[in-house]
Amino acid sequence: MDTPARRTFTARLALVVAFVLIAAGCSGSEDPVEASDAEAEQNSVDVENVDAEAAADAERETEVAEDDGEETTPAVTGPDTLVWAHDVEPPDLHLDDPVNGLPITSWIREGMLESLFGVDVNLGFYPELLAADPTVTANEDKSIVIEYRLRDGLTWSDGTPLTSADVAYTHNIMVEGCTTEPDGSLLDGIDEGCVYAMADRRGLDLVTDFEVVTDTRFTVTMAAFYPDWPSLYRHIYAAHAYGADAAEVNRNLRTMRVGASALPTSGPLVLDEWIQGISMTLVRNDNYHGSVSPDISNTGLPLVDEVRIQFLPTPQALVDVVSAGSAHLVMTSPKADFEPLVGTEDFTVAANPGALYEHWGFNVLNPHLAKPEVRQAIAFAIDKRAVSETVFGPLFGPLASELPLGNAYWLTNQGPYVDHQAAYEGAKLPEAAAALEAVGYTRGADGVFRHPIDGRLSLRVGTTGGNILREREQEVLIDQLTEAGIEIEIDNVSGGLYFGERPFAPEALAAAASQGADGDQTIWDITQFARAGGAWPGGQSGAFRSAVSSNPYGFSNPEFDTLASECDATFDNDERADCYNELDRFVTTVERGPDGLFIIPLAQRPSFTGYVPSRLASVGVAPDTVAGGPLVNLGDYKRS
Repeated sequence: MDTPARRTFTARLALVVAFVLIAAGCSGSEDPVEASDAEAEQNSVDVENVDAEAAADAERETEVAEDDGEETTPAVTGPDTLVWAHDVEPPDLHLDDPVNGLPITSWIREGMLESLFGVDVNLGFYPELLAADPTVTANEDKSIVIEYRLRDGLTWSDGTPLTSADVAYTHNIMVEGCTTEPDGSLLDGIDEGCVYAMADRRGLDLVTDFEVVTDTRFTVTMAAFYPDWPSLYRHIYAAHAYGADAAEVNRNLRTMRVGASALPTSGPLVLDEWIQGISMTLVRNDNYHGSVSPDISNTGLPLVDEVRIQFLPTPQALVDVVSAGSAHLVMTSPKADFEPLVGTEDFTVAANPGALYEHWGFNVLNPHLAKPEVRQAIAFAIDKRAVSETVFGPLFGPLASELPLGNAYWLTNQGPYVDHQAAYEGAKLPEAAAALEAVGYTRGADGVFRHPIDGRLSLRVGTTGGNILREREQEVLIDQLTEAGIEIEIDNVSGGLYFGERPFAPEALAAAASQGADGDQTIWDITQFARAGGAWPGGQSGAFRSAVSSNPYGFSNPEFDTLASECDATFDNDERADCYNELDRFVTTVERGPDGLFIIPLAQRPSFTGYVPSRLASVGVAPDTVAGGPLVNLGDYKRS
């Protein structure tokens, strides 16, 4: 079925893979940030899961200043300053620009710019600038009309009312110059002619009409249903201040200024000062209309006067600053460097399960992994809880036991989550051996199983080399599989280079798309990295569809492809959620066919979030998603 939404998806694929290779080529640090930290800008990520993965790997390699050996200067704070220590500085504040798109950029902007919908601690949408959930109507011609209503009394930080005209302005900026179809939607989802710097216009490319009805009411008409429509207008821009056209908006967003003046904001904070390489200071917006987050207690003005983000040259410098009491708050990607902070008297971990999940993905073109019984044996042999507690326990304590995952579409803190791999829970070595023996494997004197045709059951696993947590994860998994008679060799490549040289190498992708007829199917066996979830994960299917350049696994199932399109077009939220869970059974089990179980979700990964209790009398919940971060619920922070 060639719907506008389907055409949009197809047009994106070449861009996605190209971005993966570009971003991955920037790597080279000894301890790269896990790729999917960037998870990217979408609340629910599909094919772009992988470009987000590579982009965040590049985050530390390209953005962190080198340690020059100078002593870190403690932050100088006033009585009501909240200091957030972070080990990555954004290159600019233009989040949508595909060169940026980093989580730190998003987390900073979340304190300044609000969206039509926010994301809560359970990774669900809630009306933020909106007064209530919109009315969504499906027409007979399959078009969709969404009727929105803004909250009354919204204002920008300069006192100007925030109205429907600002939302219309934001939409127009995002599509300015783009070539359109006769119905007004963007041409096949291609960014031809578009001026605003934006990596992904999915959903926006289906909009055929935007009508301002009143200052608080507006309607959006779409050519077809888009399941992630709540994330369409993530940050709203001020029509009176952000620029006369998209080119000017691009320039202004990089510094959040026009000349010497800070751009007006809708969130609790306004940019005050950015000293490159040292710190960024945001001050309280005294015209703030208040938060409606379900996770917040103080719905009024923040209790702190300003937030200072102190950029540190290394993870160790971050540890030193927090240990010295010169910072109050940490939220960044988890690193082994932070373990000395955990368990100390004056540091409290406040992490929540995040919107990322670590996984092992199988190249089903490998002669061993082509057998579903081998993939089942690996699943039986793995003890996910032991992996999570060993790898993440030193950083997150008891939370680590809550992180094991058995679903590639939904996360544990989302309502529709079902553990479809519960049958494999714990190390089940007899079941693993039985699965292998059922297809002719016998265990040799060295303890490793061997197949009469395909030989020794020896497989390679690769990931972003130099990432200590990832390497620990490999070590635990290898020990478990060795006990089960499955030999695993490490095949890591430093940092983001791994992606372009292994699962997303052109020859590997060609083999996956052609089912081995073209390319080279021997480049990799097992891949280990993180993917991103979100409020509506239908786009996840983009990494699993047949013969597409974002699917490295070699999985190809026409029944899955058909159902994926049906799920995305399902109008009812609950029915669509159930449909995605059914899709997950193709991915994480063999219940829907012997070609399934090509992914083993391992653990939902939190950001490393914590605070200094002697310096903070109260803290705000930090939703662990790109559309979240520590500033979303700033109103609840209070200095001691």
